[in-house]
This record gives sequence, structure tokens and C-alpha cells, in this order.
Amino acid sequence: MAATPVWVPDEKTVARSRLGDFLAATGCADPRDLDRRAREDPGWFWGEAARWLGLDWQREPHAVVEGLDEPHHTRWFPGGELNIADNAVDRWVRRGRGAEPALRWETEDGERGHLTFAGLAAEVDRVAAGLREHGIGFGDRVGIQLPMVREAVVSALACAKLGAVAVLLFSGFGEAAVAQRLGDSGAVALVCADGFPRRGRSVQLRGMLAKVAERTPSLRTCVVVGLAGADVAGPRLPGEVSWDALGTGAEPVPAARCPATHPLMIAYTSGTTGAPKGITLGHAGFAVKAGTDAAWCFDVGEGDVSAWITDPGWIMSPITVLGGLVAGSAVAVYGGGVDYPDHGRVWRFAESAGVTMLGVSPTLVRTLARGGDDAVPDEPATIRVFASSGEPWTPDAFSWLFDRVGRGRVPIINYSGGTEVSGAILSNTTLQPIVSCGFAGPVPGMAAEVAAPDGTPLTGSVGELVLRRPSPGMPLGFWGEPGRYERTYWQHWPGTWLHGDFAEIDTDGVWFIRGRSDDTMNVAGKRLGPAEIEQVVGEHPGVSESAAFGTPDPVKGERVVVLVVPSARADVERLTDEVTALVRERLGAALRPHAVHAVPSLPRTRSGKILRRVIRAVYLGDSPGDLSSLDNPESIDAVRGVR
Repeated sequence: MAATPVWVPDEKTVARSRLGDFLAATGCADPRDLDRRAREDPGWFWGEAARWLGLDWQREPHAVVEGLDEPHHTRWFPGGELNIADNAVDRWVRRGRGAEPALRWETEDGERGHLTFAGLAAEVDRVAAGLREHGIGFGDRVGIQLPMVREAVVSALACAKLGAVAVLLFSGFGEAAVAQRLGDSGAVALVCADGFPRRGRSVQLRGMLAKVAERTPSLRTCVVVGLAGADVAGPRLPGEVSWDALGTGAEPVPAARCPATHPLMIAYTSGTTGAPKGITLGHAGFAVKAGTDAAWCFDVGEGDVSAWITDPGWIMSPITVLGGLVAGSAVAVYGGGVDYPDHGRVWRFAESAGVTMLGVSPTLVRTLARGGDDAVPDEPATIRVFASSGEPWTPDAFSWLFDRVGRGRVPIINYSGGTEVSGAILSNTTLQPIVSCGFAGPVPGMAAEVAAPDGTPLTGSVGELVLRRPSPGMPLGFWGEPGRYERTYWQHWPGTWLHGDFAEIDTDGVWFIRGRSDDTMNVAGKRLGPAEIEQVVGEHPGVSESAAFGTPDPVKGERVVVLVVPSARADVERLTDEVTALVRERLGAALRPHAVHAVPSLPRTRSGKILRRVIRAVYLGDSPGDLSSLDNPESIDAVRGVR
């Protein structure tokens, strides 16, 4: 049965749409027509996209693309030179917007502030000059481990302006995870905090950072941002320099001339086995992909304020900050507990900062929903677009954000892709009807399809999410590992990118993500993703969240196991039987869970993703692999306790 849209754009929304403006510029009738033309001629499409953004090239490329027939070696904007920091900040000063707000921030303890584009340009120049005075320059790797504070934004822009390569680090990473990434990248500098307030207490970092420095021989400079206040404790770091002492009185720093393929950042992603892979993204490709995503998916530009409740170590931070600035939007950051001192904190931040596009994760939405109706604003005063990424929605969480917070008027831009493509593969837009938990379709230029087991296109059933064409935001490679990039994404079906997500297109052309394809279960010959089980389980009022996974079965091949986190009012003794009965009723006896276990929490990353493969490994008594991105290690013991 076809799903009914919960939101349809009105005439005012269509008239102001930035994607609509690009459609008019290219003569395309609608997003699907644009998608078709982009598949037929990627060079035409991405050339038009870069022109439409109005980027300032230091040197114009001699072509848009070369090597499309060998996608893992495709070269985008060959011969071109472009610096993303110049395009994110200085370009707008040159175009007369220097006095307009560019960056707004709020800290957990209530400090608020803002910088204009001219002020942000001056601060970026100060920090860039200070880094340069300490010997940091073109091509050097610089780790950035900060919470979502203004210094994180300035650091990323300063590194980019110098042509240094930012190494993204989650603010909550411990010694081993930070040392591994800094060592692998050969980082010569680290921008870090001495600590930070979190939920009313002081988190101290100096001791941990000193151990990191001992394990990282390449590290010679540590720029320390004083966020811990008067309670700071711990040793002085090697080559330590205060953030406030950087580049005082320095002259403006010219933007480094960066070839289109010059590395902008290294973003590490973790699997269940082996070391994290250092996905390397370039200046021009990231500027074009993240900039167009901000404009076409989130519909932001001049006059907007973009914010995402996230961490600088997750790719949604540079997509929102750098992509938003390139698209012409101002950005806002909040660095603190999302439910501290109460569940209304995020909404108050959004209102005070004038946020017009707010990005959240489904996990965050479920957290905020626990605060009840009293924590929800009467009206989202400035927000006209919600966006979401990181995991599939559950219907209850989607409905709460759309109906209760947005009053049925604010569209939710469901946005799915990842670090590996510098943005989205699938997305909603403000030009197209929105279905609960679904996607309007592929982002133009991404050439996405759902593939059957033999690699052929598939509609109406669950299959692999694939890309039939390369795009500019794809990796330059994996840092220090030639060949791993091709093996990871391009070898399963030569010439086709295998993304690793399970997806489905319904009869109306609405797309759905059904979980990671390597989380796929095969129960008596039926392939299904965990989201299919979890969406049913989530309908039970006693379930706060859940994780479904498969375990070996001698007859069926696999059988379904479900872990549930009970809600505050749940009858835990009855819950497991009721969940089993609910799945049987909705999906059939063959797919009813073999076991349902109640646990206090589920293992998840700091970006909110549930680690199903880790859960499965621990449940089966196997090694869980790399746990450096795990946010709640105590949850592992809970999983061990129920197996």
C-alpha cells in the first residue's frame, strides 16, 4: 500500500527553493529530470553545479572530469586550484557581506557570541598565522579534538586556509583512539581542549593528552584551548601554546593555492575488524558536494543560520559548517549536553541563535522526547527546516518531531550518505512531498540504484544501495593505504560503488534505508534488514529503542534476536513476550524473534549510531573489533550478561 505524504510544499516554499533555482538555471522540469540528465552526463551536471555555487577558483580547471570510465581513478576539476576556506569566508567579504553574521555559538554554561564574516575572516587569519609561526604549513596533518565550540570552526578553516590537512577526532575519544589516528596520519600538531564542562561537571583531558603525545612521535605542537576553567589540572603538553596567544597582531594570511585534489581532511571510519580507515577528502570535491547539499537538500543560503547538534569528529559537522558557509548561510554551534539542565536546551539554543535549519539524529529526538510536552516550544520560532542523518527513523520519533515540535508545518529532510561521499546519496528536499521515515529519492548527481544479488536494478524489494557513477565528493583514497579504497567500494561489481546500506524503493518511488547491508539477516531464505524488525518493535509503548540482529540457526540459517531498552513505564516482565507476539502478528511466524532481551542501553557511537555488528559479536562471544568510537562502554557488559 502506498504511503501518504505527511508534508507537501506550498507555493511560498517552492518559490524560495534553492534547488528550484538550479532547476530553472539548467532548464530541468523537476528533480527527477535533473537526476536523469546528471546520470547521462556527469561532466555537464557537476560543471553546472560548481558554476551555480559561484565558487572563486584560484585557477580554473581545464575540464570538469577525466577518467569516468575508471571510477576509482576519476579526476574531478583537473588543473583547477581552489581553497575551501577562501570560498567559505573570504569570498563573502569580497562580495560585500563582511558585516553580516557568519558564526554564532553557545556553550553549556550559557556563553553566547557571534562573529561577522569579516570578524570570522580575521580570527581565521590570526589562528592560521599562529600555526604557520609554529612551522605548520601546506600538507601537514593537524588533529582537531574539540567539542562543538567556535574554536572548532575556526581551527578547521585555519587549517584549510594554510593547506594543512585536518584530522577529525571525536571530542570524547580516549587515549588509544586519538593516538592511533594521529600516528596513522603522521600529525605534527594537535588543536585540543584542556577539558570542557559536560552536564555540570568538568571533564579533564590533560592527563590523557600527555599520554597521547608520548605515543605520537610526529607530534611537535599542541595548541590548547582553555575550556576547563579554573579547575584545570594535569601536565603541560609537548610544544604547548595557548589558543589565545596564537598569531596576535598577525597580518592577513593568503589562502594557499590548493589543487582540486589537495587533501582537506582525513575522517576515520571504524569497522568491526581491522584498523579504522582514513577516508581522505579534497578541497574542490568537498566544496562542490557539501555546498550543493546544503543549498539543495537543506535549502539554506544568504539570510539563513544552519546548525547541527553533533560533534566536530562526525562528518555532519564539516558538511553543515563548511557546506553551509560555501552555500552562503551563517552557521551556529552548541557545545554542551543536549538535555542539560533540561530537555528544552536544544530548542532554546535554536531560538536564541536564530537557527533556520536544525540538524538532529533520531536518537537525539528520542532523548528530547523523554522531556515531555513541557520541554517543547509552543512554536519553532525561526526553524523552517529540520534535517536528520545517522540512522533510520522509527515512526514514533519521526512523528514526534514533525507533529509535536514542527506542528506539521516544518519539513524533515531525511538525509543519508556518509563520510565516503562528502554528503548525501538519498535525501528529501523542500520541493517534493515527504513520507514518514522515507526519502524523496537520490540526490541529483549521485546515480543511486537499489541492486539485486546479481547487481541488476531492483524495485519493490530490499537490495544493496549502489552508485552507478562517481561523484566529486568521493574519497581521494584511504590515507596511507593504496588500493584499499578500490577494494572496499568498487570491486564487488566492477564499475559500481557498493555503499553497504540496505535500501528499498516502493511502488510510488519513495526510498527507504533498511539498515546496513552487512547487518542483513537471512531467515529461511528471506533477506531482511534490522530496521524492518525494529520499526515494528518500536511501536510497542514499552520500548524506548531496540536492536535486531541475526544469529546462526541450524535449520533456518539465521534466527532473529532483539535487544530492547524498556521505557520508564514498561512492565519488563511482560515486555519480552509482548514484543515477540507483536513481531509475529506484523511480520509472520517465520520472522518472530527467537529471543528478546531487555537491557539498560545499547552500544552506540558518539554520533548516535547503534553498533549492531558489535552487539552481535559480543552476544555470540566473538571479538567485537575496534571499539574506539563507542560512546557507552558499559553497554557491552549488559549485552554479555544476556547471551
